[in-house]
Amino acid sequence: MQDVLEGLADNPALPERLLERLAQAGDEDIHHLLACRDDLTEAQARSLLAHDDADVWTLVARGRIAWAEVPRDDPHVLVAAAQAGIAPEAAVRELAAHPDPDVRGQVASYLTGLPPDVLTALARDPDTHVAECAAQSSELSAELAEELARHPHVAVRAEFAGNAHAPPALLAALLADGGRPAPTRCGACHRRAERCPDHAPGVRRIRLAAAANPATPPAGLEEFLDPGEPWAAGEFAERTDLPADFHPRLASHPTPFVRRTAARNPRLGEPLLRQLADDPDPEVRRAVAENPAVPLALLSALAGRQKLPREPLPRILAATEAELHERAVSRVAQVRALVAARPDLPAALVDLLAADPDIGVARRIALHPGLGEDRLTELVERHGPPVYGAVGRNPGCPAALLRRMARDADSGRRTLRVIAAHPALPPDAVEGLLADPDPRVAAAAAAHPALPVETMERLIEQACAGRPSA
Repeated sequence: MQDVLEGLADNPALPERLLERLAQAGDEDIHHLLACRDDLTEAQARSLLAHDDADVWTLVARGRIAWAEVPRDDPHVLVAAAQAGIAPEAAVRELAAHPDPDVRGQVASYLTGLPPDVLTALARDPDTHVAECAAQSSELSAELAEELARHPHVAVRAEFAGNAHAPPALLAALLADGGRPAPTRCGACHRRAERCPDHAPGVRRIRLAAAANPATPPAGLEEFLDPGEPWAAGEFAERTDLPADFHPRLASHPTPFVRRTAARNPRLGEPLLRQLADDPDPEVRRAVAENPAVPLALLSALAGRQKLPREPLPRILAATEAELHERAVSRVAQVRALVAARPDLPAALVDLLAADPDIGVARRIALHPGLGEDRLTELVERHGPPVYGAVGRNPGCPAALLRRMARDADSGRRTLRVIAAHPALPPDAVEGLLADPDPRVAAAAAAHPALPVETMERLIEQACAGRPSA
């Protein structure tokens, strides 16, 4: 019953008169889902607040409650109100000066448009965590950015080095040697009176953060091609502004994660893409297929021996009609399937691929919005339950076909979850899926806007009758 109630809480057609009754029948999970509804009114939000386990934070964060009614006893809820734009500046200033550094850190992390003096105070906060949060801000002035780049604590500099909005010149300096003057505090000593004799690990942390930052100029990144620093190399391997001599080293890196990231780089060049297409790691080969610059011939060869994504690949999306036709008549079914995944195929190719005997091609073309009722029915007739899920995802799937698939005893649970969410599913089929043993199917049916209101009311009353009295 819980899954059905959660589905009802998500149902966009739930009548206003039943929302409060559902809140009475439900628990904190139901209250959270109700608090997340886009159509929740202020009056309904106030009604939800009356429940002891109401999700106050969500109601406030989504701006469903006026500032005058926001509870003042939880500073984290007040931060949410400030984030939603309903708290006055005076309240924001109070939160930025709150005695709990966790609260000040939330202000620095989550609030935009802070008054400059408030952001400056947070960046200079004596608590390192608060300063770290401020160092991530996208609204730092040039002066404050320079100050953070020279912060005495390595943790603050490291956070600033990862800020994609930081000035490139400052990032270059942090990449070079951790910044000047050298930091004087690190994680190993910031809670002790004595200083560490060497902050080298912290400086390395700063440099690694700068190396992974896409705003850092590429000059100086060659050091991080070292096999001993795979994380940094993996972070910048897809950048399109790298010197050409980086590419062979990235493509031959001993760490698969680095090669996988490099394989998606459109600047890599055909010889290196061919090298990576033979990589022993299947995820690297898959990444080659996802590269927008991969030659179509290489992509076709990969499709014949490598499991590729069902989603349209960038190179297929950019192919000309002639290139698509050439692959739509390929003898290799996996190549035809690549073409079938493209959502804007010419009508002639849609018809051609809809008649394809291969199940993999059928599953992909079944999603095409250009398929009419007759074509979708033909796919179901030809291939049966293996294509039900794909046909059920097609926005144009007719109600009669959805009903037929929903009632087929051979439909799997995953298929029924898809069908239960289709907007064209008729009310009788929706009601039939409410009793499905799979809770996700039942929840999807309960969330369907075609579910009759009388059925919603009956389910809620059943839940209320079964709930213990307070």
